[in-house]
Amino acid sequence: MIRSARPLLPVLSTGLVLALLGGCALQPTVEQGATDPPLALEAFFPGVSTGDGVFVNTWTGAERRFRVRIDGAWDGTTLTLAEDFDYDDGERDRKTWRLRRLADGSFSGTREDVVGQARIWTEGRVVRLQYKVKLAGWTLGFSDVLALRPDGTLINRATVGKWGIRLGRVELVLRKQPGDAVTYPVSAPHPR
Repeated sequence: MIRSARPLLPVLSTGLVLALLGGCALQPTVEQGATDPPLALEAFFPGVSTGDGVFVNTWTGAERRFRVRIDGAWDGTTLTLAEDFDYDDGERDRKTWRLRRLADGSFSGTREDVVGQARIWTEGRVVRLQYKVKLAGWTLGFSDVLALRPDGTLINRATVGKWGIRLGRVELVLRKQPGDAVTYPVSAPHPR
């Protein structure tokens, strides 16, 4: 669910050179507590969510902070997420995810800058995403883990890599706006 990587180029450029020297990509993790509810995307995202996030260059430690507003709509088959990003450096961007539920309960997703289809599936109490983003002639891999906390916030941690080498990480915490609270369980069974 992390936005376009285009503004990440200045942060990634130094890291890419260093990354070629060694290192490997790791799957992001989210600590799960016994009381954390399972996440159903179609239950959390309809309505308005807002959040604060940061991209960190793994090699240099450089950070880029941002805020996001997500307007979500679920029609029973497709979850549409219009994401508006505001960066601390003044840049703004908009991306729109379209996540279609498949027969097995997983999702397939598209976005303007995503190469091919994103894979989205539930694993235990978390949701995982894998997708590739085209950026200035480069294709970067994103691997996200999303988890719902007992307080109703959603944490999204992602790694960004190329050729199996981890270049950066993203952490985003989302909150529902008043009146758009998450209600569980959802009406349709959610596969585990």
